[in-house]
Amino acid sequence: MKIAVKLGLYKKLMDVDTFFITRKKMRNFKKNGVKTFIYLDEVCRAAGTRMIPIFGTQLGLYRENGFIKYDNDIDASIFYWERPDGFEKTMKEAGFELETTYYFKEDNRIAIEQYVCNGVHVDINYLFEQSEDDWYCYVGRRHETKDWKEANATDGFPCVRWPFVKCEFVEKEFFGHRFYWATKTDEWLKGVFGDDYMIPDRHWTSASRKTRIIRTKERFYRR
Repeated sequence: MKIAVKLGLYKKLMDVDTFFITRKKMRNFKKNGVKTFIYLDEVCRAAGTRMIPIFGTQLGLYRENGFIKYDNDIDASIFYWERPDGFEKTMKEAGFELETTYYFKEDNRIAIEQYVCNGVHVDINYLFEQSEDDWYCYVGRRHETKDWKEANATDGFPCVRWPFVKCEFVEKEFFGHRFYWATKTDEWLKGVFGDDYMIPDRHWTSASRKTRIIRTKERFYRR
């Protein structure tokens, strides 16, 4: 990896790796995405917490009344203060294998947990208090130059904050199942995808839209 960095090939190698991972995830998602999404909600409810669709999952449900056709994972959120004791064990017993946890060394606070169930990848982004008006979650980025093991052993990973307007939640039906749903969906989606989020764009990036993303110097680590 160090040689690849020196030769300027690091990004190309990561792009190839991402391509094959994405293709496998897509196959599993098309086969088991709906049942895993419903099951995730059932497990969270049984554990006493709310699972709220977020990011691409929320966008697909709102805009297309289902998943976005090129999506390959489930984006969910849970309020950090509602995370049940022993949640990792509960998820494991339910068949969700924990792949990666992103956390802050300073206070051992968990930012993101990534699970796999039925071959489907599930990202749980924890929501935190930002202000009287907003909650926020973290989104991770690859290290600027290092592979993940070296980054994890040194200065960690860059991340950003994504604010969400505070609101009430209702239960809304998708796939014949009722999920917790943000009542200010329009504000949430504009904050993530920009004002034109109703226009499908497979190549969307946060850099190409006006979003509420907050660049931060915070760094987290993975285990």
